[in-house]
Amino acid sequence: ERGIVVKDDGRDAVSEAFRMLRTNINYMTLDRNIQVVMLTSSVPHSGKTFVSMNLAAMLATSSKRVLLFDMDLRRRTLTKMLGHRNDRRGLTSYLSGKLNSADDIISPSDIDPRLDVIYAGPQPPNPAEMLMSQRMDDLMKELRRRYEYIIIDSVPAMAVADAMITDRLVDLTIYVVRQGNLDRRQLPDIEQLHQSKKFRNM
Repeated sequence: ERGIVVKDDGRDAVSEAFRMLRTNINYMTLDRNIQVVMLTSSVPHSGKTFVSMNLAAMLATSSKRVLLFDMDLRRRTLTKMLGHRNDRRGLTSYLSGKLNSADDIISPSDIDPRLDVIYAGPQPPNPAEMLMSQRMDDLMKELRRRYEYIIIDSVPAMAVADAMITDRLVDLTIYVVRQGNLDRRQLPDIEQLHQSKKFRNM
């Protein structure tokens, strides 16, 4: 119901898949510091929120301090999924200046004691401009000092510009493709994003 299916000691196929994803990210950190991971997709309903939540939960089980960050300020799927649709203490309240401290928007999760969440907050009229702000950059610098991993649930890359705007803040991009949801004719477009390095370490 909450979208969390991984178990620390689970031997089911889904838990194993997320364990492999965690291991692959750890291998990528050998020659570079992978701390902030953004998830995006081509279209909505690809499962990036599901992957974000379970990846964050799996990282937290390995005794890491993890932050799960809803940066889809338009749909706010993660925020709604975790039951905080009407929560005013979110990213947009901070970026608009209504809240002034990172502590004001960080919430403990009931998934794992090592996992915190920043919800999206009230839906703004200007999400792209908010994400481009210096306030956003300053917040990320502070969060990098506090957490070993920051998992960002972003918007679909081919729908709006927000994901490309957010790219400056991340170390790794995971592009989620869902069988039966993506038109296969879009695969060359995804490959072009990869070849042209539109996203960091995609």
